[in-house]
Amino acid sequence: MKNYNIHTKLLILVILIVYNCSSEKTTDEKGVIEEPKPTVELPTLETNEAQDIDALTVTIWGNLTSNGGSSVIERGVCYGLNENPTYNDSKQIPTVTKGSGEFKVDISNLEAGLVYYARAYAVNGKGVGYGNQVSFKTLETNVPILDIREVKVAGAHDLFIDIDLTENGDLSINEVGVVFSTHEAPTIDDSKIVRDEVESSFKQRISNLEPETLYYIRPYAITSNGVSYSNQISMRTIKKGNFTWSFWNEVPNADAETKAAFDRIRIAFDEATEYYNNFTSIEKHVNVNYSPATPTANANFDGWINMGANPSYQKAGTAMHEMAHTVGVGTHWKYGELMKGTWQGTRANKILQMLTNNSSAVVKGDGVHFWPYGINGAHEDSGADELYMIHALIIQGMKTDGLPSN
Repeated sequence: MKNYNIHTKLLILVILIVYNCSSEKTTDEKGVIEEPKPTVELPTLETNEAQDIDALTVTIWGNLTSNGGSSVIERGVCYGLNENPTYNDSKQIPTVTKGSGEFKVDISNLEAGLVYYARAYAVNGKGVGYGNQVSFKTLETNVPILDIREVKVAGAHDLFIDIDLTENGDLSINEVGVVFSTHEAPTIDDSKIVRDEVESSFKQRISNLEPETLYYIRPYAITSNGVSYSNQISMRTIKKGNFTWSFWNEVPNADAETKAAFDRIRIAFDEATEYYNNFTSIEKHVNVNYSPATPTANANFDGWINMGANPSYQKAGTAMHEMAHTVGVGTHWKYGELMKGTWQGTRANKILQMLTNNSSAVVKGDGVHFWPYGINGAHEDSGADELYMIHALIIQGMKTDGLPSN
């Protein structure tokens, strides 16, 4: 009985030792039991149809419906000319992001008239997820439009036009100007004038033309899409004038002072008749008399001009002023009929308005003189090309309005 108890106790002891060792080993091998990690998916998105489609821009809304179990570090819209655009293609991040997951993307720098494909995208720890694909076609580009105003002025070798840039179009304008030719639909391969800068309105003088010739004119603009031409007009240059002059009493062996006066008068009338012949179609011959007793200068409709000894009046401006008297200004009854404080004709006034950019300007005058640009005295004679040119063009306008030159 004793022996049995000892054996039984030893067996129980062995069993306990084995059990304890087994339990300790299990704990040592397994340690703390970890929770299984959640599975990360790619983000899921929706791509809405394109909005506000223009030639170069479009707006697309996307919606992040799931982050895939990981923080989204970037979202936007990728786009291109091929289907199923990816993150490696062109892309744009949002300009507006909402807490609901919606986001707005404004895309620019597109090309006009093309079909584009787009998909919303988002990036998380797993990678890039894409929404459904949408497509859209950009509009055709609006081109710049330049309009030529109604009033135009012609000389024998020059044309003057006013141009307004009424529409800038969708693209930046790199160059603007005018093309012209004697054939219709001129292009930049014909004669052209390039403006120094792009302006909303400008006056263009076209020079070195042939008299009595019909010209076709078109404004143009160059953008990254090429050349666009505006509406064509046609204009005819006027007949070249034939205004001639001669000295009535030139003294071959004059003293130095008199000779200097004749030289100044000769230069003055050569220059003055050049302006009259280029900017009027008047045909007339005048006789110029050097008259030291004349305080300044005077003239009559018969074509006689007296030039005094004052050097200040021996200039082109005075010569043109006196030539105007020989063609009827203050010397013909028709001038009195047309000048009633203001000029009653239409053409001379329109010429003044166009060339001075003043739509309310009118030629004014009395029974003898007109102004502005009448060069009524040495103090008004600046010698400027613009002064002489506009004076002659106003005289041409008066002639058109009915003032006779002979």
